[in-house]
Amino acid sequence: MNAPRAPQQGSGFFPGAVIGGVLGFLVMALVLGVGGYAYVKKRANDARRGWNLVPVVVAAQDMPEDTLVTFEGLSQRSVPEQFVTTSVVKPDSASYIVNQRLNVSVQAGDPMLWTHFDTKKRAPFLVAARDIPVGAKLTEADMVPKGLDSELVTPSYVKESERPQVVGRPVIAAFRKGDPILWTHFRNEPPPVTGATAP
Repeated sequence: MNAPRAPQQGSGFFPGAVIGGVLGFLVMALVLGVGGYAYVKKRANDARRGWNLVPVVVAAQDMPEDTLVTFEGLSQRSVPEQFVTTSVVKPDSASYIVNQRLNVSVQAGDPMLWTHFDTKKRAPFLVAARDIPVGAKLTEADMVPKGLDSELVTPSYVKESERPQVVGRPVIAAFRKGDPILWTHFRNEPPPVTGATAP
């Protein structure tokens, strides 16, 4: 009678070790690959940081100081985000600078900055659009509105809202182009009292 054989030691060890080694190698390669990709991607993003292009509002043409900005005078251009500060006007805010006057001259392609516009409250008053001789009757074309710091405007300045009161009146003093229209330039015409109520 034959005795039962004892199981052989180590007969399944070698194939299991090979499979375990291959699986371990694959897992390690996957982990290193993902980690390496993430590292390279981060380095690429770091290198590009600040160079992503963002749109800003620029001047479409040369505009001298005191130009009234229109939509036609504006354009859009993309610049690296590292050069875009809070003072640069973004396209979604362009409507806020339309119909505003520049307090500096800008060249075509210059980014529009909030500092290009006067942030002080400006009172509109009238100035001579051309030289006006003594005795001439003022017409609409003789006057243009201009803004001035409201602290500097005195009651003797004719305001934009008072234009109808001076159209057609002769002047007793000559005006040069750009001179403010003053109530003292009209014969016996004191400035109107505003805000007064009748007794």
